[in-house]
Amino acid sequence: MSIGIVGTGISGLHLALRLRQFGVDATLYTAQEPDDIRGGPPLNFVTRFDSTRERESALGVTAWSSEAYDNAWMHLHVEGPGGMAFRGRLPKPASSVDFRMYLATLLEEYRRRGGNPQRLPVADRAGLERLAARHDLVVVAAGRGALTEVFPRDPARSPYLSAPRRLAGGLFHGVRPPEPAGMTMHMVPGAGEIHAPTYHSFTGQVTAVLVEAVPDGPFAELTGRDHRGDPDGFAKEVLALVTAHAPALRERVDERDFALARPVDVLQGAVVPVVRRGWARLDDDTCALAVGDAWIANDPLTAQGANLGSELAFHLADALREHTGPYDAAFCHAVSERMWRIARPVVDWTNLFIGPPPPHLGTLLAAAAADQRVADAFVAHLDRPDAMWRGLASPESTDEFIARAQSVRSAV
Repeated sequence: MSIGIVGTGISGLHLALRLRQFGVDATLYTAQEPDDIRGGPPLNFVTRFDSTRERESALGVTAWSSEAYDNAWMHLHVEGPGGMAFRGRLPKPASSVDFRMYLATLLEEYRRRGGNPQRLPVADRAGLERLAARHDLVVVAAGRGALTEVFPRDPARSPYLSAPRRLAGGLFHGVRPPEPAGMTMHMVPGAGEIHAPTYHSFTGQVTAVLVEAVPDGPFAELTGRDHRGDPDGFAKEVLALVTAHAPALRERVDERDFALARPVDVLQGAVVPVVRRGWARLDDDTCALAVGDAWIANDPLTAQGANLGSELAFHLADALREHTGPYDAAFCHAVSERMWRIARPVVDWTNLFIGPPPPHLGTLLAAAAADQRVADAFVAHLDRPDAMWRGLASPESTDEFIARAQSVRSAV
């Protein structure tokens, strides 16, 4: 049985590398060579949690195992009147490496291991139908453009019709890491969020400052113009926004050195959170199965997208290895529903955070600010989305989450 994989994001590359380990016949189709990926603008600022790093170890991908790339702490600030702050240590460090470096290296590693990636842009349904003549199953892991139209939006699982945030960010010099070093998020009610993880990129250690703007809120102006032609002006606008709305972050900025690492290191855009139908029939004999961003697009607020993409790729690789029958509609439907059970907590959790905050979310954040045990439990659950969602799903479950955390004895 032959499988075609379209897309070289984390889902497509982890799936291709895993199937190569299993000896399953698969061909990876890419629109870009590694140097093209490295040379483009950032599409995201990804933090990979320990579960994803464990999967990388299983793949034998260890280029970023050094502590130099680690982020062990999460700092969260709720800004404004009545604001609060807390920090927690992850049970095992996350890793924040420029995803252009990461994906290009994985594509090169796939080739080094004997894979033969095909440079073939596949942009629409017609392109997938041509691949159907070559393969028994086509897996689509590319989540942009007309390819997504192959998988219609699932309205029962997709509450948003437009982007609840607009994004603008970049990689900057001139920002000291927090103490202790790690990631920070500043929540500004009515305006949006400012993420500032310590990051490793082409120029070494930088800070990725990503602004998520509520439409028509005070951050929106920053996200509404194309800043790529004016990197110095963009840096000044980012600094002004940070000065006005995130004082703890501003304290770490050296104004004389604050600048984009490179002019290309600017991210702008928006994400409409959506869950699409997980598979589609291409012809009488061949189906396309969606994974990663082709299937589910989450806002980056909870930093789950790439981690979920990796987990689903491993689950799909196991399903493909174990399946002995045809890759027909029944198989695609069954494996898509199994993967939805993994993905649903991430979708529900992210949608809760991106929407109007319910009172019990405020209760949890206030408890974390008041009790280090709750803060540590909250941060530990960043890598446990199923458990995180169980603790956030209702006021009662949040009370239980807080009570369990407070029942733990503090270390002496």
